[in-house]
Amino acid sequence: MTTAIMYDGEGRITTVRSGNSAGVQADAQASGQSYLLVDEEVDLDTHYVNVNTTTLTPYPEKPSNAHVFDYNTGTWGFDLSTAKHEAWSMIKVARHIEEFGTFTWSMHTFQCNEISQRRIQSAVQLAQLDSTTSVTWTLSDNTTQVFNAIELQQIGQALSAHINACHDKARAKRNEINSATTEEQINSVSW
Repeated sequence: MTTAIMYDGEGRITTVRSGNSAGVQADAQASGQSYLLVDEEVDLDTHYVNVNTTTLTPYPEKPSNAHVFDYNTGTWGFDLSTAKHEAWSMIKVARHIEEFGTFTWSMHTFQCNEISQRRIQSAVQLAQLDSTTSVTWTLSDNTTQVFNAIELQQIGQALSAHINACHDKARAKRNEINSATTEEQINSVSW
């Protein structure tokens, strides 16, 4: 079996065609692209063609998702724009985990996933409508506690403050990311 590896001017493999030698070579010639013929299977994601030596070459290990391959040098180069995008994506994940994790009010820890947030908001609305409301609440450690209308409103305020704090922190991290000009500065930004 023969494999034709078609590649662009930089060495990026664009198409791989395997089969009998005559058919593969005819397809490669008809493509109008530069090509190599080899007697092996080729993985597009792990190889490129070194255009200087016209050889099939494995990519070196990629240092991070923020590195882009330079076909002229055969090396990975740091891309600040990609790094900023990756860093912001990680901050958003961390913000989400913290925002929807837990929060504390008056030494009581509450779950605050989306369902819990809706339940707290509902209890706050009830407390605003009926000042005699009292609710038995299950805390994050599965213990229960009875809260009156005033306490429920304070819990709602604490939840709101928790969410705002998460977003304030994320905005500050985004500013750090946006102002970064080096790989070291990007790598120093963490939740």
